Amino acid sequence: MTKNQENPETVQRFNVLHRLLHIVVFVSFIILAITGFSLSFAHNGFARFLTSILGGADGIGGIHRFFATFFYIGVLIHLLWLIFYKLGLKGRLTGPNTMTPGKKDISDIYQNLRYIFGRGTPPLFNRFSYLQKLDYWAVMLGMQSMGITGLIMWYPEFFTSFLPGYAVNIAFHFHFHEAVLAVLYIGFVHMTDTHLDPEVFPIEKSIFNGKKQSGLYTSEQQLE
Repeated sequence: MTKNQENPETVQRFNVLHRLLHIVVFVSFIILAITGFSLSFAHNGFARFLTSILGGADGIGGIHRFFATFFYIGVLIHLLWLIFYKLGLKGRLTGPNTMTPGKKDISDIYQNLRYIFGRGTPPLFNRFSYLQKLDYWAVMLGMQSMGITGLIMWYPEFFTSFLPGYAVNIAFHFHFHEAVLAVLYIGFVHMTDTHLDPEVFPIEKSIFNGKKQSGLYTSEQQLE
């Protein structure tokens, strides 16, 4: 990464597109969680109140589907960016500056566990740590299963024309429990690792302003 001219202690970590997509993802994620759980727990007080002011089950369901579509458009834009990055910019999709897991991630996990238990020093990560890669691939792969199960529930008549009727029930359970897992992961793992880090607390700003302290990484190459 190249040093930022205004502050020689920072580097450019994220470009404008990635920052905008992050905003799309986290805003959509929050609204999807609220509306989805309101539909699943419609018998509870908070869900009844929210549903009543948002137009009932149809209204809140429409909001949920709209932001699910909006979320997935963000995923598709990112996939198109990866294709352009690889074919147009001749960039690398593997290596220490990418989100692709490698051998170093395994050694980083081991060294980090030793550090946690007071047996060594913390690892010096590459551009992205193993937890950041887990965040990335959880969204990229999780959105595929969430999208498929969501579509089955959105268009049950179409899918049950060639699938058994209980496929809709299976899709609901997969969709619901993966949503629970996603909210728990974001709430406890991602927020803790990203924003509760003493070096950046109370908020990690790099995903909003694109800048990061250069000394935290082994690699300081320009974001491509």
